[in-house]
Amino acid sequence: MNRIVGGFYKKALMLTLAVCIFIGFAMPAKAEGISFTQEEREYLEKETILKAASIDGAAPLHYMDSKGEIKGIAVNVLKEIANMTGITFEYNLYDSIEDVFNSEFDVIFGLSEQYTRHGIALSTPYLETETVLFYNKSIDAMRLEGKRYVSIKGGTLPEGVQEEQTIYYSDREATMDAVESGKADYGYGNAYSVAYYTLQNGYKNIFTIPTGKENRHYCMGVSDKDVILLSILNKSIAAIEKSRMDTLILDVASQVDRKITIPIIIGAYGIQIFALIFLIMAVLTYFVLSSTRAKKRYEMENKRYYLLSQLSNEYLFEYQIKGDVLKVAEKLGEKLDFFSNKEEVIRLIKLSMKELDTQNLKDNAYTIKLPLSNGSIGIFRVLFSYLREESGKIHSVIGKFVDISEEEKEKEQLIAKSQMDGLTSLYNAATAKEMIEKSMSGKSVYTSDSLIIIDCDNFKEINDTRGHLTGNSVLKNISSSLKLTFRQTDVIGRMGGDEFCIYMQDIPSVEFARSKCQQLMHRIRETNKAFPVDISIGIAIFKEPLSYESLFKQADVALYVAKKNGGAQTVIYDEEIHGNGQ
Repeated sequence: MNRIVGGFYKKALMLTLAVCIFIGFAMPAKAEGISFTQEEREYLEKETILKAASIDGAAPLHYMDSKGEIKGIAVNVLKEIANMTGITFEYNLYDSIEDVFNSEFDVIFGLSEQYTRHGIALSTPYLETETVLFYNKSIDAMRLEGKRYVSIKGGTLPEGVQEEQTIYYSDREATMDAVESGKADYGYGNAYSVAYYTLQNGYKNIFTIPTGKENRHYCMGVSDKDVILLSILNKSIAAIEKSRMDTLILDVASQVDRKITIPIIIGAYGIQIFALIFLIMAVLTYFVLSSTRAKKRYEMENKRYYLLSQLSNEYLFEYQIKGDVLKVAEKLGEKLDFFSNKEEVIRLIKLSMKELDTQNLKDNAYTIKLPLSNGSIGIFRVLFSYLREESGKIHSVIGKFVDISEEEKEKEQLIAKSQMDGLTSLYNAATAKEMIEKSMSGKSVYTSDSLIIIDCDNFKEINDTRGHLTGNSVLKNISSSLKLTFRQTDVIGRMGGDEFCIYMQDIPSVEFARSKCQQLMHRIRETNKAFPVDISIGIAIFKEPLSYESLFKQADVALYVAKKNGGAQTVIYDEEIHGNGQ
């Protein structure tokens, strides 16, 4: 089917151009006057001769014929501008686009938008043409992966085409000759040039089909400093009526350097040319209309999916394994700051996919963390499926990212909330015990840890005389003092009522723990100057393995001794309980 379609379009291109040759076109009268500014009129009076440059071998856009004359659509447009403005253009053609940019030019004609660079300003486009695929009839146009691509030197490679698969030539005719001879498999070109060289050379092995992917626009290029000339060109192009522009374009068809003559064309196709011409035009019209309708349906479908994605937290992606190419939805690219952080995002995604155990991954889903454009880390649930070749080999992975960052954040907040004391924002008794036991289990026998228990001496009196709101405020102040006094690595919790605990891992000495407790007592007094608030402290220090219950009992006994002795003091279990004194 592909070969049939390709052959059809090949014939359609040749026949369409042949018809232009037979018909011919009359040159209409010069366009109406243009309203130039005073500066522009002075420029035209001063600059009467301008150097116009471009590359050779791009017929019918711009080329040198067998007689050495420079012709083409762009040349026709410049001649029309010359008639309007009085400018005389001197034309020069070069072997490459780099040679053009390095030449002494005033105007670059036939410059595609893809060749823009710093220092060059482009005029309003005067020509739009569709990109077509031309390929050797021996290959399948639907399976171009891994095939030899042909390109003009200086051109940009299409998406998915690798440098090592590309063969370069100096001009378009050479690229098509390579595909015709089988030295290359396929290439892309503008419809005018592909039709021109197909008709000129009578290619037998080349099929052509429109891609529907890209329309190329051709402009005049000038120095970005020559703003007056740019304005003159834009006004002149705008003044050329559409019918006149069509004549300038189609007139080139009558000037083809034919390697295949008219008799040869007629001999090859005979009466079919005239019998099928109306059928061909009708079919082409049908394809244009169908393509337009399909394009509208495609655009509507894309808009639908886009709107749906905007209303959700899902983002589509495709990862092509063989080409190692990752494509993501625009929305995901923006969220991940994909283009400025592309390499890192791709690395993380590819790494996660390569590590998947497809045998054990029943639901084809996993979770990944990725850097977001706002500097934070996002958490995504990735759901995917494999797209396989006929052989069963995995060709690509398609799927979607589901942003579960907020869900995970809420989950963490709920977990944190369940672990915290509602009044003081310290760990509650259960969580504190769990974390202390965990620390104790991993403790080294070469370091000392301590458990500190604190009790407010006169808390009942504060509640009775000043009320529970004041009592709550005191507990909050004690909590703040604890956070300011002890290390971030220490476990701080509220055991209940006015009792608190601190677990200090790897303390340098007994005096270190004692000094921390003295700092705490001083800070609490300073914080509650309106009325006295004192605390009693019991400390248990251990080095050898010990159970949580035994450690807590030691600290609790030390606290009991401290309160029994009048409160507002610190008692260390090892020293004080055994009579060593403070």
